[in-house]
Amino acid sequence: MADIPSISSVHIGQVIGLLEVLEDYGGRVDMALVSNDLVMSVDSLLPVVNAAEFLGLLKVSDGDLELTDKGKKLLSCDSRGRKRLLNRILAALPPFKQVLGYISKKDGEVQKELLLALLRREMPDVDPERLFLWIVEWGRYALLLRYEMDHGRVRLISE
Repeated sequence: MADIPSISSVHIGQVIGLLEVLEDYGGRVDMALVSNDLVMSVDSLLPVVNAAEFLGLLKVSDGDLELTDKGKKLLSCDSRGRKRLLNRILAALPPFKQVLGYISKKDGEVQKELLLALLRREMPDVDPERLFLWIVEWGRYALLLRYEMDHGRVRLISE
């Protein structure tokens, strides 16, 4: 399973940006070269790589980063298509699957505090607030969730 604590600090735009760099290199490149080109340490790049790998968008082999077919498909989509594809990917992966199931059982809507309690219980080694923000950010991008900050309410988006 992915290192959730490290990838929970990654923004979806960072993952897409990394995939675009890989595409510029023909779909496969040494991670150290990407690190140099992006003027990032390998340690800073690693959570982004792990997040992309968690999503099945790239694979790591012998220090090389390689786009998967799913990663290539994502890059070939327009903005809406990317959101739809990420919607399907995220909905099947923990902890998103857990969160979506929980909210669904609560009639499609839950207070932030209840969701934080679930995250504390299910993933005690991860900062629940950071995990919550990550799930909301990625869930919003993928058109899975809506967060009403003023009311502290998270709702499922039904298509």
